Amino acid sequence: MKDASPDQVFLYAVRLLGARAYPEAALRQKLALKAPLEVVEAVIQRVKGLGYLDDRQYAEGYARLYAGRWGAAKLRRALLEKGVPRKIVEEVLTALAAEQDPVAEGVALLLRYPGRHRGEKSRAVRFLLNRGYAFTHALAAWELYLEQAENPEG
Repeated sequence: MKDASPDQVFLYAVRLLGARAYPEAALRQKLALKAPLEVVEAVIQRVKGLGYLDDRQYAEGYARLYAGRWGAAKLRRALLEKGVPRKIVEEVLTALAAEQDPVAEGVALLLRYPGRHRGEKSRAVRFLLNRGYAFTHALAAWELYLEQAENPEG
């Protein structure tokens, strides 16, 4: 099916991007099924020029969407798997870290999902580690969670 014209491939790309955001690598993969590489590259440059495709915007939106549920490590891994360049991922996560408090987010997760840890330190820390939180942040969140459980009004 690599016989599509450049205009057909462009319309396909715009239709894909109209439905949801894509990182450049993922869009390139999809378009490569429809047309030869030189046509794909031309279409990629065209949609980037029009502002329809931006890896930084994609990474920022993705990171904000999952920031309260995932830690930095899991966000980094997910964005890299989606083909976002490492430099952009690091810049976005650095900016996000300045706005976020991972310990407070960890406590919020522990409060939101008490069945996941059942009041056990090892389960709670593992739960947060699996969500991409750093070990030190997971431990600090557990300690703060215990303090809040002992003094619910304060």
